[in-house]
Amino acid sequence: MNGRPADFADACDRHWEDAESLLVIERLANADQLFGLAAECGLKCTMLRLGMNVDPEGVPAEKKHKVHIDRLWDTFRSFAGDREGSRYAAQLPADNPFSDWSIHDRYAHRRHFAGEAVRSHRDGAAAVHELRRGDEFAGSAP
Repeated sequence: MNGRPADFADACDRHWEDAESLLVIERLANADQLFGLAAECGLKCTMLRLGMNVDPEGVPAEKKHKVHIDRLWDTFRSFAGDREGSRYAAQLPADNPFSDWSIHDRYAHRRHFAGEAVRSHRDGAAAVHELRRGDEFAGSAP
């Protein structure tokens, strides 16, 4: 990393805000990527509060937690359930709305981003956003 500590809460909020702004002006490709990153950061924020191990810069210490939202969604549900956080997992759809999302799509041409898929990813990110808004841990990590 570059020496700046990870702040999953702030990253979640700024990716969400930017994705919403891009969606309004129909910049679907970048909105879609940011909805995925917002959801990923939001889940990692909650995982951190539930005891996820991180290195000194705040990066997840375990390889299975160093994944993007397409894989993290299901990992989160298992992680939260194992740590008295089942109420968090219960607030999210059981089916992974990001199963078709990929960080590699940042290289794809914008024509490949259809409104329906972007709306599904937005809905998934909104569920994470709501989970965090209702969470007493919603603020930035100490």
